[in-house]
Amino acid sequence: MNPRPTRQAQTDRRFQALAAWFALSAAGTGTACLAQATAAPEARPSERTTTAEGAERATRADAEKALRERYVISPQDADALGHRIVWQTDALATLDASMQVVTLSGDSVWFGDSAGSVVRVRRDTGETVWRSSTYQGVERMLSISHLPTAAADNVYVVTELSSIALDAVTGNVIRRSRFSHLPSTEPTPFGSYLVFGTSTGLVSWFQYRTGYNWRAATVGAGVHGRVTVAGDTVLAGSMNGRVAAINASTAGIRWTRSLTSAVEAPVAADDGACYVASHDQSLWAFDLDRGRVLWQYFTQTPLVHPPVRISDGLYLQIPGEGLVSFNPTTQRPEGEVRWKSKAGGDVVARIENELMAWDRQKRVLTAVDAGTGRIVRSLSLPKVKAISFDPSTRDLFVTDVAGRVERLERLADSPGRAQKAPVADATRSQD
Repeated sequence: MNPRPTRQAQTDRRFQALAAWFALSAAGTGTACLAQATAAPEARPSERTTTAEGAERATRADAEKALRERYVISPQDADALGHRIVWQTDALATLDASMQVVTLSGDSVWFGDSAGSVVRVRRDTGETVWRSSTYQGVERMLSISHLPTAAADNVYVVTELSSIALDAVTGNVIRRSRFSHLPSTEPTPFGSYLVFGTSTGLVSWFQYRTGYNWRAATVGAGVHGRVTVAGDTVLAGSMNGRVAAINASTAGIRWTRSLTSAVEAPVAADDGACYVASHDQSLWAFDLDRGRVLWQYFTQTPLVHPPVRISDGLYLQIPGEGLVSFNPTTQRPEGEVRWKSKAGGDVVARIENELMAWDRQKRVLTAVDAGTGRIVRSLSLPKVKAISFDPSTRDLFVTDVAGRVERLERLADSPGRAQKAPVADATRSQD
């Protein structure tokens, strides 16, 4: 029997055989064999799959980036908010101008820019109905109000100096009227009047149908917050701390309260009370009829954010405390807190059981559970300059500084739950 070869001997034999094969191949085929031996080996199936997946991921990432650049709120972010994109317009602002006003009314979205241009957009499709130039941009636009009557279908543009009446159907300018008292706030419609505050401490009534400056009531120092209309009562706060309830029909003072510091934010109200956030570090609740103090919630900081009265709740963003929910009808003289949340911004809408809070400085939209204050979701929207919710349809409208307006609808109201391509893109003509 031959002895079993050692492991070293086996290795030597394999090496000798490999050397002989290499020498024979080199002699027969020359450098071609060497090139073949040194060429990169063919990719295995698993490697080819990995390469294809990487290319697919890169393509998907490029597509998502393009969508984020194209839309004010991308389809991905819209889905995260529980919405889908319906349409988005082109940039509506004129050259070198920026968005100043966006208003929803009826079947239209109204857009105004810093150059004085006004654009009417169809709400269902996002198509432009008309564009009109109202002034040369030397003053700031404050509001656009569509106020049709049986006799005329007009829209009224209010600036710091004047009111411009436009035909809502054609966009033609009908009348320009100068204010005798210059507005410092966005006006609030009441009957045939636009009611607004002034920097001189007045609340002024302007008859928009005729262009007539009707009456004014003295509140105190400058009025910085938009006046509130609750029934037939106009409510306003001033920078000297005076709060006034005024008869909306006669401009007569009903009652006043003098606080120790300024009232900068608009006043909130319901059928029986009004709620005032003051620099005196207190949130006040006053009886709407007589101005009697119902309760006072004391904080550690001046209050500059507006209180918001929605459904059965009262909400206020308080520095150092966060978003605070109050029981507006409490009998406790010190007020009653329901919950506190870390959500930033002011409440702008309630959609079902969720409060939508918008932080204008950080441009963050947060959905908060209305019952507990728990943050449901939060999303950074860096392009959004203005945001509006329509509580009747639950649609969301957003606008960037260039004036691209985007409409989004709730996924629960859409035919399909998943975010797909927009059903219409107003940047293109629809057949």
